[in-house]
Amino acid sequence: MPSDTMLGIALECIARGWHVFPCWPRSKKPMTKNGWHDATNDEAAIRAWWTRTPDANVAIACKPSQLCVVDIDYGLDGEFSLEVLLKGLELGQTYAVRTGRRPDFGVQLYYAGQMPDVGAWEIGECSGQIKSQGGYVMAAGCIHPDSGETYALLWDRPVDALPDVIRNLKPKAAPKDDGEPITENRNVRLTSIAGKLRNAGLSAEALEVALLQVNADRCQPPLEEDEVRQIAKHAAQWEIPEQAPVPILGTSPKPISNWRELFHSKEDALNAPPVTFLIDGFLQREGVTAIAAPVRERKSLIALNVVHALLTGEKLFGHFNVVQQPERVLYLCPEVSLGPFTDRVKKIGLIDYVGRTFFYRTLSSEGQISLACPELREALPGSVVVLDTAIRFLEGDENSSEHVRAFADRIFALLRDGAESVMLLHHSPKGNGDTMTLETAMRGSGDMGAFLASCWGTRLQDPDRPYESASFLSNLKQRDFQSKDFDVTCAADCRLTIVGDPETRAAVLQRRTGNRANKDGMDDAARAIVIAHPMMPIRKLQEFLAQQNIRRGTTWISRCRASKQLEAGGQVTIG
Repeated sequence: MPSDTMLGIALECIARGWHVFPCWPRSKKPMTKNGWHDATNDEAAIRAWWTRTPDANVAIACKPSQLCVVDIDYGLDGEFSLEVLLKGLELGQTYAVRTGRRPDFGVQLYYAGQMPDVGAWEIGECSGQIKSQGGYVMAAGCIHPDSGETYALLWDRPVDALPDVIRNLKPKAAPKDDGEPITENRNVRLTSIAGKLRNAGLSAEALEVALLQVNADRCQPPLEEDEVRQIAKHAAQWEIPEQAPVPILGTSPKPISNWRELFHSKEDALNAPPVTFLIDGFLQREGVTAIAAPVRERKSLIALNVVHALLTGEKLFGHFNVVQQPERVLYLCPEVSLGPFTDRVKKIGLIDYVGRTFFYRTLSSEGQISLACPELREALPGSVVVLDTAIRFLEGDENSSEHVRAFADRIFALLRDGAESVMLLHHSPKGNGDTMTLETAMRGSGDMGAFLASCWGTRLQDPDRPYESASFLSNLKQRDFQSKDFDVTCAADCRLTIVGDPETRAAVLQRRTGNRANKDGMDDAARAIVIAHPMMPIRKLQEFLAQQNIRRGTTWISRCRASKQLEAGGQVTIG
């Protein structure tokens, strides 16, 4: 049986030759900077970690521990079934741990050896995952973050050699992604989508954001966000397939005879075009405009409203005049499937424009498209190009100045080859609270904001009521024109309408911290329920509160319970 302390569990693991590292208490989130790459079997380092945080969960890194852990999620209803399964597959009996998920009976089988990770496999009625050359598992005795249950040691037996039936497992084939709601095999389907996103070159952070969006939009019901993050983290470790280099659009510069030809002439200056707009005061011609916001805060809806205004000639948000309509709009959206995107196209009233002046690609389209694609170049003259989101088209690291500058060159090549304007949708970094500046809106290197003509930052005024809330918009880079902050509201047809007149109505971004406590007046009732059920798992408590029409997050519930324990003289550490 595992020790009754987390330090004892960690020491038992290294005694078996395994490498461990700490995760936050009651969590699978690593406490160390580099996650499982920081795992060690050095006793002094381990004692130091768990002296600082005694309740930290113990994670076992598979690769340095030379382990292959087979995680079986379904098809088992108890230990007897597990024995029958292992006998039928001629797997023998090895060290086994029951996972903390409840009421499911999941088990992790430990084998000695290494093999490529398998994100989703299936044998008979059983399916699961394999972690070996990447990732980690929670040790027996740890606490599951959702259920609050313990990872229980089933069989304390020697670790068997990796059997051939496991070594030869192939990933379960995922069904073709048709863009429809995902109601079955959600983990498998998201793993498949994560693979496509990774192959397209997404960074780990961008992949997580995109997969969380797919989960929220399509999975019915959505998976727990921690599970989605684990899928994204696993996929981010896969190697990105090499692609043949594609030349950057545009012609090579002509040879120069003297240094003056490097610069604009006085004639160039006298004939320089004035600043002009497609949508007056909102979308500039011959420039790059960004719409920046955290995930799930209406970036795409705002972009579709811009597209609607450009194609119909109607005022944007019922306020901003369309002064020049483009010949076409090219909308590249490799983060959303055909079904959900088209549903919005229909609701907003653009379906009749598709194939005539409105052209879009989604995650469901075959293959990948580069901004340097020669066929795309043919469609550029007279067009507005929308990239949803920008990170999907950046080759390399968004935090690298060199990579972002190369990305900017690609964007400007679109303009040089005839695009009227380019609009980028970009995710804001996490945890900026109430601040909204160009730096806090545009995630990644500062060069991301440097090449923009303007940047519209947006936030929901009340993120707890995403369908009813107004959206706040502010031009965070007023380089060529001045703008007033304003609010827009959203109707069932996805049309956004401005609230009042920005010239006479001052819109202010509502605070997200400091004034949201006890917003529904039910804190005392919620606290009383939490205190009255000290042994109920966090997720069950959340569901029970919802049945009483009290909605609280798991973090609020955890802190409420911890606060009560501290009042009683207990020791609690919250990550």
